Amino acid sequence: MFKRFQTYLIIAAGLLIGSMFFSNMCYGVIPTDAPSEQWERITISFFERSQFLIMAFVGFSLCVIALFYHKKRLLQIRICLLDSIILFAFQIWILVEFMKLRPFYSLSVPSLFPIIAIILLVLAIRHIAKDEATAMFSTAVRTNNTGNKKGRKK
Repeated sequence: MFKRFQTYLIIAAGLLIGSMFFSNMCYGVIPTDAPSEQWERITISFFERSQFLIMAFVGFSLCVIALFYHKKRLLQIRICLLDSIILFAFQIWILVEFMKLRPFYSLSVPSLFPIIAIILLVLAIRHIAKDEATAMFSTAVRTNNTGNKKGRKK
C-alpha cells in the first residue's frame, strides 16, 4: 500500500481536506466601538458552517476510503474521481459564499485547499491508471508466454 506514489498523493489530499476542519475560511478587520479606534479581527471558520463541515467530511472520508481500495485499482480510480467532483462543487460553494461576504472579508489560503486536493487526486488517478495498464500488460504477456512454452504455434 505505501510502496506506491499514488498512495501518498491521496494521503496528501486527505490531509489538506482534513485540515480544513481546524482552519478559517475568511477573515475580516473591523473597527471597534472604543474611542481609541482599535481594529478587531473577526474570522469565519469552516467548522462554524455546517454545510462546509459536511462537505469537508465527505471529501476527507472519500480520500480515506480510496486508500483502502489499493488492490482494486479501477474502483479506486472511480472513488478518486467522485471525490474530485465533490471537491470541485465544494470549491465553487466556498467561492459563492465568499462573494456574498466580499466587502467585509478576505479569503484565506485554506479556502483553496479543495483545488489543490483536486490536482493531487487527478495525479493519483493518472498513476493508478498507469499501474493498472502495467498489470494488464504483464498479465497478457504472462498468459501469452505460457501458451508458447507448451509448443503451440500461432
